[in-house]
Amino acid sequence: MKDDNLPMVRPPQAGREMAEGSVARVREAYEHFAEAGEMALNAFETSMSQTFEGWRSVMGSSRETAHQLSDSNVAGTRRMREQWEAAGARLYNAFEDNAGHSMAAMREIGHRMLVASDTNVRASLDFAERLAKAADAREVAALHVTFMQEQSRRLTDQMVDLHQTTTRLAREAASRTDTP
Repeated sequence: MKDDNLPMVRPPQAGREMAEGSVARVREAYEHFAEAGEMALNAFETSMSQTFEGWRSVMGSSRETAHQLSDSNVAGTRRMREQWEAAGARLYNAFEDNAGHSMAAMREIGHRMLVASDTNVRASLDFAERLAKAADAREVAALHVTFMQEQSRRLTDQMVDLHQTTTRLAREAASRTDTP
């Protein structure tokens, strides 16, 4: 009696080749994903830069309108306009400066997070390749123990780095706020 519902039994070498091929395809897919993530980050930074340029142009058009209005009035209005422009310029410059520092801090944290996740994914793919090539269960168990120890160390190092980075950036932001 023939049972077509049973899985086909393949020799161990065929399974190993299939696993190695799968790991290679996953690695290639991840490379495309990492490249797309980098492109998205660059697009975000470009978009924020264009937003700041837009704010600059709006600020300039508001100044022109104020010039036109005040030129038609008396000298007192002109003084008020100059004071308004100076206050507006200080406010805008402070905003732009803070936004620039915030974007730089976000970029640094984001970069560190991307590097950490990329390192972890690549380590996992390397582990999968070694696992696919393992000769027996004993080697598989040894590979698991080694990978878990390395991954634990790697995650600890990454968390310490991220903590130090965010602490440094927070201190820098606080020092800019304290300075008049």
